[in-house]
Amino acid sequence: MNEYIMTAAVYAVAGFLQGVTGFGSALVAIPFITMYLDFPSAVAMSVLCGTMLNAQLGWSYRRFADRNRLRPLFVGALPGVLVGVVLLRLVPGHAMKTGMGVFLLAYAAYGLFWERARLRGLSQLWGYVAGFCSGAFGAAFGAGGPPTVVYTTLSGWPKDAVKATLACFFLAVCVVSALAHMASGMWNMRVMLLVAVAAPAVWLGAHTGIIVSRRIGEHSYRRMLFILLAAMGGMMLYSAGA
Repeated sequence: MNEYIMTAAVYAVAGFLQGVTGFGSALVAIPFITMYLDFPSAVAMSVLCGTMLNAQLGWSYRRFADRNRLRPLFVGALPGVLVGVVLLRLVPGHAMKTGMGVFLLAYAAYGLFWERARLRGLSQLWGYVAGFCSGAFGAAFGAGGPPTVVYTTLSGWPKDAVKATLACFFLAVCVVSALAHMASGMWNMRVMLLVAVAAPAVWLGAHTGIIVSRRIGEHSYRRMLFILLAAMGGMMLYSAGA
């Protein structure tokens, strides 16, 4: 299949998934994009597409955004992005992916089969930790969603607040990561052409996902998050062993 057609198709699906759940586009996109792009270029592309996607979602859910919820995530992410760019260049990611994959599978199993009530009053100190880990994983692997999603599920926020928080936070992380990638020479003409092809597909997919999400209740949405975390954990373990 022509790589431009495949890119458009992949990012339409990725945009739809993120429109429904608030995260997960990299889970869909990167395994396919790396079939014809080297991993650093695929990460750079994923971050650029994530910037557009989260800007769209952030605007759609802007009235549910809360700066007090976002502040610890932002503060923690700044050093995390810098660490992630270094990790991408210097350190093999197999051990980190394996550890994160096992954690995500265990937490998703807990949420799906044993959780009976949402935890409330989670300390904001964990927001700094989640922000740092998301910044590092986002810059290093283009998939920084899991730590922040785990944090939001433990906080017990309603669906629209979760999606607003994820969109605003990931938008900021993507912008900083994209600038770091540009400065380190990861942008090239092929990446930019593929991003241009992906842009309308991302918008259409996300727009459709937002419409579908409005019909999903809080309980069903929460279960979808746990299922997606399990899928991401499995994908990380698979890629770590590949």
